[in-house]
Amino acid sequence: MMAEAAAEYEALPLETRAGETIQLRNILMLPDDGLKAARAILARFGETGSEELEELVPKIRDLLLLVADDPAALKTEMQDWPLAVFVRTVGEWQEETQVGEAPRSDS
Repeated sequence: MMAEAAAEYEALPLETRAGETIQLRNILMLPDDGLKAARAILARFGETGSEELEELVPKIRDLLLLVADDPAALKTEMQDWPLAVFVRTVGEWQEETQVGEAPRSDS
């Protein structure tokens, strides 16, 4: 069952400058506490305008570390990232791991 879920809710592979591949998992593949934390961070990210993005870097960093299969390697990779790399990485992760909407009922 886990293999089927992992195949359905794919991760985004992120190649580090050190040559490692980190998997940024779909939030649906996180344990309950991780799922709640990720949703809270994503809600704040969606409400923020571009003028406030700098203030969100710590939350974006937390989100990426939360979904990473190797948080230690990702933490090292992110040490000198500019804001643009954080925003781009989160955008690609959201696009790659987006869960489709449930079919609507006709009733």
